[in-house]
Amino acid sequence: MLEKSVEEKLAGRTLLWVAALSIVVAFFWNFFESLLPPLARCTQRVNALLTPIDFVGGPFVAFLVVMALQYFQPFRKYLSRTNLAYLSITMVTTSFYTHFATIETRNTCFLLARPLIPEPVGRYVPWFVSLPSEVAELLIRGVGDLGVLPWDVLLPAILWRFLLIALFAGVGVSIVSIFRRSWIDVEKLPFPYVDVVQTCLINVEGMVRKEWPSKTRFLTGILVGFLLGIPLSGATLFPWFPDLYMWRTDTCPPGSHWVIPADVPWHLGIGKHPLMYPIMLLTPMHALFSILFYTLVMEIALFIAFYGFGYYTGMLGSGFCGRNWCTGPTVAPPLYLFMVCSGAALGFFIITMLLERRYIVETLRLALRRTDVKVEANEPMSYRGSWTMLIVFSVLVILFFVYTGLSLWLSFVVLVSTVIIWLTLTPIWGRTFITLQPCYWLSPAMIRLMAYPTWYLPEITSTDLILVPLLSAEWIGHTAGGGYEGGGGFGTPFFVSASTYRIASLNNIHPRNALKIMIVSMLIASFITCFNQVAISGLFGHATLGYSLWDYSQEPEWHFWTIPYNGPIVEGWLHLSVGFTLMVVGRYLYTRFLWMPDPLLALVAWSWEISIDGFWLACLVAWIVKSAILRIGGSKLYEEWVVPFVGGFTLGYALEVLITASASFILFPRTL
Repeated sequence: MLEKSVEEKLAGRTLLWVAALSIVVAFFWNFFESLLPPLARCTQRVNALLTPIDFVGGPFVAFLVVMALQYFQPFRKYLSRTNLAYLSITMVTTSFYTHFATIETRNTCFLLARPLIPEPVGRYVPWFVSLPSEVAELLIRGVGDLGVLPWDVLLPAILWRFLLIALFAGVGVSIVSIFRRSWIDVEKLPFPYVDVVQTCLINVEGMVRKEWPSKTRFLTGILVGFLLGIPLSGATLFPWFPDLYMWRTDTCPPGSHWVIPADVPWHLGIGKHPLMYPIMLLTPMHALFSILFYTLVMEIALFIAFYGFGYYTGMLGSGFCGRNWCTGPTVAPPLYLFMVCSGAALGFFIITMLLERRYIVETLRLALRRTDVKVEANEPMSYRGSWTMLIVFSVLVILFFVYTGLSLWLSFVVLVSTVIIWLTLTPIWGRTFITLQPCYWLSPAMIRLMAYPTWYLPEITSTDLILVPLLSAEWIGHTAGGGYEGGGGFGTPFFVSASTYRIASLNNIHPRNALKIMIVSMLIASFITCFNQVAISGLFGHATLGYSLWDYSQEPEWHFWTIPYNGPIVEGWLHLSVGFTLMVVGRYLYTRFLWMPDPLLALVAWSWEISIDGFWLACLVAWIVKSAILRIGGSKLYEEWVVPFVGGFTLGYALEVLITASASFILFPRTL
């Protein structure tokens, strides 16, 4: 029987401090990361502790502050378990919505790109999406005074971006609220990122008690994490510092070591981020095994194609990144694994709807009749409220896009594609730390299948053809927190809502209270980030800060029309069918035989995160170490030693990065 969480009335003062904290944190991260010296942008982002994935650092910075406050007796009474849980929800939400530098995003580049876009293309772009040239020039060079900026033009642009984020937040929150009971209470997805947050919460809250059972393991983790972070920061900031991680040698931007033997089609990097390895220990064993199994399948298929049939010989003449981006098995024939993954993702969505049909029908029945207090007592809102919210915000999204200039069908396609993508990727994140970037495979595939099945590299003759590829690359299909492109993507509300409900479940907080905290933080952080996107550029200058622009009129041709299939998408029907069949059949069998590799994790194994970012090695090391730990001491050793150590390691690593990043402002001051 499911344990019911305690519903206490959420005090108004709680929402006030949440709102105040959200304002402060949003401004802090926006300015901190935008003004960070160029040398420190790679490894000192703080809010992006592990740059290849959405491992946001905001909650851990907050816990460091709480640890300091614990030494002051007057503050201790406010640092209760419930308040720390609310703090965690607030920090997770604001951190995701302010993820990475505000003005380093692709949508900021597009906002300012009008001077570079040829008029035959630019006339299809609304002025509130890409600013008029004379206004864009002000933000590119900076004016130093917000009062002289033309706010009558800028405010509509800010509002358009805020509404874009907020309306899709309504869609995401409502969907996760509907599936909350299935994911959190029934299936009990672990959400490993939340496990790290929760471990820190428990230890920080308990550090002032006489009995602190995990003290040694937690503090040891902090020390080790801090020490192992120093060589990375030192090597990236100071040329004289010993390069212990070989960071200055053959390192791909995401932080993996290049491995490019001259006569072998090897394309798997070696991850160098210290944090990558301990956190993977919190990933379930079967998930690690499944990722490794399907990675091995990929490599066997690649070597058979290379040595047996003469394919992929172009990999030998490519650099490391080119072996993945341009000539490797994910993007080139005959394997076209990204195309297979697109079919598999569509298959997972359909098989999920089939396997969850009773649950979905039950929620619909409850929505269409009087609310069942007994069944819905532990939900963030009634199912009628969730379904109504989903319908209303879906309609608003479509109307919003039609007003923007998209056709009615493309507006619908963007909405449906987003739902399919993030209903697939959220359960993946619920099983692993790894977040995928579907803009390079899934979002172009879904949109092209529904809207452009026979098209390939068309001339831009409509708003659809210039904006939809941008939406696919920036908002629909990048990582949930925006990855290298900025926060506020359409996947953000899915991850944030799921994290919120998981934190509430672990701390016996009613999901309704958690939802209120999240919504306050979400709206504040997203609006402030959209505002600062303009304000920071206006004050300091986009170009002055060292950020570049590019002509978007040809950019959509790069990956929207050529990845996951370099040609009309319908010609890749065989690969789509293989992926679809693999997922539907494999997932059905997996529900019957749990020892089978989970086909859902094939999407991780065949992603660039595994190859370019080098996560395959972290998965392998974690699987070996965790297997040994469980064999030697069982789950007791794992829970009592490994989990608090990993939480401490993360906190120590965050402390080192925070100190180094703060010092970089003094050591490498900008000339503004």
